[in-house]
Amino acid sequence: MTILLLLIAFIGFIPIPEVEACMPGYEAERDRLREHLGIEWIQNGLSKSGWTPSKSIRHSSDLNCDFSHPEKCQWKNMADEKQMDSRDFYLFEKIDYTEFPVLRVGPGPSKIQQGDKMIFVGDKKREEQHAIFYSSPINCQNSTGNLTFTYWVYNSARVEVILLEDDGQGGYKMIFDDPSEEKPYVDCGTIQLNTECHAEIPPREKPFRIGIRAYEISNTDGSFVMIDNILYSASLCKVGIDIGDNFKSNALETGATGKHVDTATELKCDNFDSKCRWRSGGDAMVMWRRSSSILPSPLLLNATGTTVGPRGGYAVLYVEQGTQKKSLDILRSDPITCQSLTENEFTFRFWEFGQIELEACAVDLMLKDIECVPIPRGSSPANVKLTFRKATKNFMIVIRVSSLNSDFDNMVIVDDISYRATLCTDALSVFDIGDSFVSTPMLSLLLSRNVHTAQDLSCDFSKRASACLWGMLNQDEESSDIASNTWTVGHGPLNDEKLYSLTGISEMPEGEFGLAKFETGGSAVLLSEVVRCALDNVHVQFKLWTTGTAKIKVCLVEESSPSLLDCQDASSGDVVVDLPRIRRPFRVAFSAEAEDQGMVLIDDIVVTGQICPPTAAKQFSSKTFRPTADIPDPNVCRLLSCDFHLGHACLYESSQVPHSAMHGVSQRKLNAFLTRSKRVFILESPQFRLNTVARLHFDYKLQGDANLFICNDSGTKELESCFKVEGREGNDYIELLASDTKVYIISRLSESGKSGSLEISKIVFTDT
Repeated sequence: MTILLLLIAFIGFIPIPEVEACMPGYEAERDRLREHLGIEWIQNGLSKSGWTPSKSIRHSSDLNCDFSHPEKCQWKNMADEKQMDSRDFYLFEKIDYTEFPVLRVGPGPSKIQQGDKMIFVGDKKREEQHAIFYSSPINCQNSTGNLTFTYWVYNSARVEVILLEDDGQGGYKMIFDDPSEEKPYVDCGTIQLNTECHAEIPPREKPFRIGIRAYEISNTDGSFVMIDNILYSASLCKVGIDIGDNFKSNALETGATGKHVDTATELKCDNFDSKCRWRSGGDAMVMWRRSSSILPSPLLLNATGTTVGPRGGYAVLYVEQGTQKKSLDILRSDPITCQSLTENEFTFRFWEFGQIELEACAVDLMLKDIECVPIPRGSSPANVKLTFRKATKNFMIVIRVSSLNSDFDNMVIVDDISYRATLCTDALSVFDIGDSFVSTPMLSLLLSRNVHTAQDLSCDFSKRASACLWGMLNQDEESSDIASNTWTVGHGPLNDEKLYSLTGISEMPEGEFGLAKFETGGSAVLLSEVVRCALDNVHVQFKLWTTGTAKIKVCLVEESSPSLLDCQDASSGDVVVDLPRIRRPFRVAFSAEAEDQGMVLIDDIVVTGQICPPTAAKQFSSKTFRPTADIPDPNVCRLLSCDFHLGHACLYESSQVPHSAMHGVSQRKLNAFLTRSKRVFILESPQFRLNTVARLHFDYKLQGDANLFICNDSGTKELESCFKVEGREGNDYIELLASDTKVYIISRLSESGKSGSLEISKIVFTDT
């Protein structure tokens, strides 16, 4: 009886006015409530919640609530304007260890942990009062759901579970008001102690809400209901996008490493595998993933109006409802170092599901926007074509979400990415292998020279191939197979990135190399001197680069016929061709050809194996026999003449001695500058052979304290024995003797000189 009187005493506190405040006249009742039950009202405790008017929950656990953080609970009091109840629940907290009276307040536990929170509603009016605490919407439930909660009632108050649905007029109606609707089974008996209210909610295809209704609060002595620990477990449906039961996705792992691309085509990605140069941003809660699952046709049809879906591997970003844009990953390319301002085109195909929009941006390496282009939603799933007009250096391309409706699940798929642009390292034509690239005539000729060993046919094309046993037929000779287009010698240095973009080979030619260039198609053949026969294990090795439509074959040519025989195609890279045994004289031929524009570059020809040596010359067989050294060099005119128009010193080289100066070539002139620390400059000719007296003419100009000397055969002997040029500017010459094999052009400062320079604009070799 004492407990009952105490409860009646504090029930006078229950009818809390509509506005929660510190209410005069109720302080004494709250003091009794605190003293005898150990609970305290929390002012404005339910003023904030996670309840949403239209966004459906995604997981059943979203409705779980123990009121420790009421602002996160997706439940709230029914609004007064809905006119569905007469009271509200309020938040209370257990502040001490006072136990609830077991026989009067139950069936929930009598011992409550200090700090635990619960909601409370009560009154002592004769007219029945009731209160509804209801949830955020549930879109669909495809199996029986279970709702449980801990509750306490006092003095005949009762609790039930109801289901609500929108009435179409901004309000709600109870579902079991309709006789055709199955009602939830509710067991909230009060006989056993420490029991919970349990409700079984039947499957539903339509959206609904769950309500906890306190009613029969109509005792003038006071009655109340307390609720805590709401738990909801169910299998929900229609909360996400129906992407099929067999849909699977994995982490997006591609070949992108952050290394800059060498060509725009490297950004092509249609399978998102190890060859793809696109990757996720790597710092987000919701990441791009890779999938190859086939999407359901109804999903595609509803989203895009067609059943066309992605093929093979594709990138997918699935965004659950409630996810904010800042939590989303980006899809980014490997960086582009430099791009010309010519036209570029970025294309990809995409599919959007839900209310989500994309944009493509060019960003710097710190992911700061350079320019962005929005992607129109109506384009899905067509190919989108974009152009970036501001990005030129050190940038990446990103695809990212620009906006979305987080009230729903959204999904976007990207596939078939490609990029077309001219990078600064790209060749502008099949001939563009660098600004320093030049070609000069090949000095080697076919002179019926003997081939003693296979190694004699080796050639690195140095000094314009002057020492190589390779050449071209006289263009006046008639031939059915061997073309008259010329091979030349190429000089670098080459632009390795441009050559790579044309050939796909990272290794570069070193120094000079053989070159066949085709402006409008055609063919060119480079022949070896005659080999008497091939005996065993004869191999021809060389390095090969081709551009455009050009290609090359390695062929055999009979000595007596210019027809190409037994040809083998060669591919770019390191090439090895095995020659068969041949018992008759033959030549080796490099046959280059092109249908249109293109070039063939070869270098480092190495021939190995056993061949037949030439027949030894019999002693006394000819009274006119002379040693090979006495035979004049047929290329001497080309060896020694130079007009510097190609930007280099032809076959002349600087000799390095102590305190020597270097030279430069510009505007068809060779220039050497002398100082006190660089007092001498020596220009050395290639080696040559003469059989008569000849002349070497040169145009020169001296300035300052520089003097000019021309030396035969040796650049290290005393200058007093050399020919000194007495003038300061003009044209002069030196006579070369038949025994001379080299010539040196030497400029030196006078003994007391401080500085000076030498300029040579032309060197011409003539007979007397």
